[in-house]
Amino acid sequence: MIQNLSEVTGFTCLFDDTAHHAIFGSEVRAPMYGVRTAEEMRKVLLDRDADIPAIVYWMMRDLGLKNAPYRKETHDLRFDISYFIPAMFGREYLKTSGHYHPAPPAGGPAYPEVYGVLSGKAIYLLQKVNCIEAAVDEVVVEDCIIVEGNPGDKIIMPPDYGHVTINPLPEPLVMANWVSDRFSSQYGAVEQARGFPYYRIEADAGPRWVNNPRYTKVPVLRTARVKEVPELGLTKDVPLFTAGQEHPELMDWLNNPADYMDAIWSGLEIIGEQQTFELD
Repeated sequence: MIQNLSEVTGFTCLFDDTAHHAIFGSEVRAPMYGVRTAEEMRKVLLDRDADIPAIVYWMMRDLGLKNAPYRKETHDLRFDISYFIPAMFGREYLKTSGHYHPAPPAGGPAYPEVYGVLSGKAIYLLQKVNCIEAAVDEVVVEDCIIVEGNPGDKIIMPPDYGHVTINPLPEPLVMANWVSDRFSSQYGAVEQARGFPYYRIEADAGPRWVNNPRYTKVPVLRTARVKEVPELGLTKDVPLFTAGQEHPELMDWLNNPADYMDAIWSGLEIIGEQQTFELD
């Protein structure tokens, strides 16, 4: 099956869901391609010996238009697209490896990120810890939040929160993001802990959140919903790429989060708590 996502992407973009192959128009700059393999993912899985696909998701980084300003060069902003197959990792739903962002060199809140769901559905698990480099037996988890993203949603990953993306549906998930190009993501502490404090699994009673026993103490799992933030360039009717490409000044919060904290947090509305379970 070929998905034509051009309208929601902001440029010519199709996906072959059989070959897991992206097709971009001639107006699009050639991206940097990357994949996440089964062996890389086993470091963060509940069931490390699960039978999982050799490649679990594809990343197309540094996208832009050939005949337009390249926002990575003009504003230190990078645009990517990721493609996730529908699969299970043993008991777990397919997920990303999870990572943290560092703070800018001058200090203050860590760099945020914004995701846009192009096709499918995503669940984002966010966590804040006292130190992103702390070992699992020393780290203090201060907050955990889950938020769902559906096509058209733009979901902010707030400063100081690591994040994992989960594909909960038996269909591909295609997701875009804008992020500052001034840093590299950090994965080490997440890998040592074998993931975040909660796993999303399929149990006999249906999907549920279960605890990761490697963490000694975690807070309740809060739930949030997405809200539009026009002052940050985030509205449902404008493709994420188009917003950043045409109005990069509205994406300044990705490089300078300390100046926009109230607006950043207005994009997530906390609505309750999620029931969780002990791991059997």
